[in-house]
Amino acid sequence: MKGGEEMELENTRYAGFWIRFVAAFIDGILLIAVLYILGLSSKEAFSTEWFVQNILGMIYYIVLTGVWGQTLGKMIIGVKVVRTDGGTAGWGTVILRETIGKIISSIVLLIGYIWAGFDERKQSWHDKMAGTIVIKSKTQ
Repeated sequence: MKGGEEMELENTRYAGFWIRFVAAFIDGILLIAVLYILGLSSKEAFSTEWFVQNILGMIYYIVLTGVWGQTLGKMIIGVKVVRTDGGTAGWGTVILRETIGKIISSIVLLIGYIWAGFDERKQSWHDKMAGTIVIKSKTQ
């Protein structure tokens, strides 16, 4: 297997919409707290602070998912992002998933995120684009 650890996919427990929603909610609270502490709590769209907030948020998701396959919210909930073959998602995959993929998932009423609630492997559109799945950790 190229670039990561192997995992037996036949016993994989996919993380569905609601568990992923809770992880994202936790991440949102953590990000808001950090931005508030840094004095970056502007709600004015397209201001300099707004752009900084969004860049810092994107960096948070890319770095944590790239290094551990999980954000802090996913760690707390017990889910992880991996490639569809079970391997560790590489940096290119994570960057595609967390940037262009999530923008596309958000474009029309967040349908790309909601899709995970109906998909056989619980994949959202950004997962499908990047070739990833979100699984429940073995420790859960």
